[in-house]
Amino acid sequence: MVSPWVDKKEPRTKIRAAYLSVASNSSLSLIKLFAGVFTGSISILAEALHSMNDLIASGIAAYAVKHSSKPPDKEHRYGHGKIEDISGLLEATMIIFAAIFIIHDAIERVILPRGIEIIELGIGVMLVSVILNTGVSLNLYRVARKTDSSALYADAAHLSADVITSLGVFAGLVVIRVTGALILDPVIAISVALFIIWTGARIIVRCSRGLMDTSITSDEEKKVREVIEMHRDMYIEFHGLRSRISGAERYIDLHLAVKRSTPVKEGHDLADHIEKEIKKKIPGTHVMIHLEPCEDSMCGSCRERFSCRDRPAPRNSKGNGNS
Repeated sequence: MVSPWVDKKEPRTKIRAAYLSVASNSSLSLIKLFAGVFTGSISILAEALHSMNDLIASGIAAYAVKHSSKPPDKEHRYGHGKIEDISGLLEATMIIFAAIFIIHDAIERVILPRGIEIIELGIGVMLVSVILNTGVSLNLYRVARKTDSSALYADAAHLSADVITSLGVFAGLVVIRVTGALILDPVIAISVALFIIWTGARIIVRCSRGLMDTSITSDEEKKVREVIEMHRDMYIEFHGLRSRISGAERYIDLHLAVKRSTPVKEGHDLADHIEKEIKKKIPGTHVMIHLEPCEDSMCGSCRERFSCRDRPAPRNSKGNGNS
């Protein structure tokens, strides 16, 4: 029997997307740093720091998606899915601290403006950054939605923020080139930093929900209930439906009441069938159904002509002979 934890294609897709992000951020970090040092632009240096931070974040995301798909072990009976939420929190914290550093340096540039050399180089670098990060971030979002990966979602959010801030720096440099208004350089850097802080806060909120064992979405719960209701004529009632999210995994458990006369194998087959149907509707889901016999109070829900208490008790093979 194949373990429900084994999914050869999905982890490879996630890891490839994460490694592509690492390669992209490595290149952009070096290019932006080179351009920032050469031109003396604080906004370009802010973008270089942003990309370096994204590089570290992408490395964490790559580690997370590689290890989150590992099967359960002795110390992690429920797998390693939460590592993606933890990595997302680390990434968000890092970019917020980087943004504060950018704001500090930009304020100094507002007080003491500095000239920008070879501004055309900075404009070209920002344009390349926008094009490259747009492609990589769209790919990350696609894979993150497909695999429900918190780590890839956080990485995609970083690069999306980088696209917007790079556009802002690009536009600012063009205006500075035309008007010579040097004050725009630190002002744009501060705007970039504030946007980074906002992005980091969003990621923290999203990943914190995963660590707090948040229930599955209302749409997902609706699918679960629909599957159970499809088999309504095979059980009496169900209750105690619970769920939680751990990274890209979902855990669902519930109690299913069946007729007291239901054979063990028949009840087991019913539960097993419902579990498989739920997993088809919601991939990456682990379902546990607890079977229990019906109670007298449920007789109104049973389609049997006679209630269980009206049935004669089964004969015992011992002690039923004539004395």
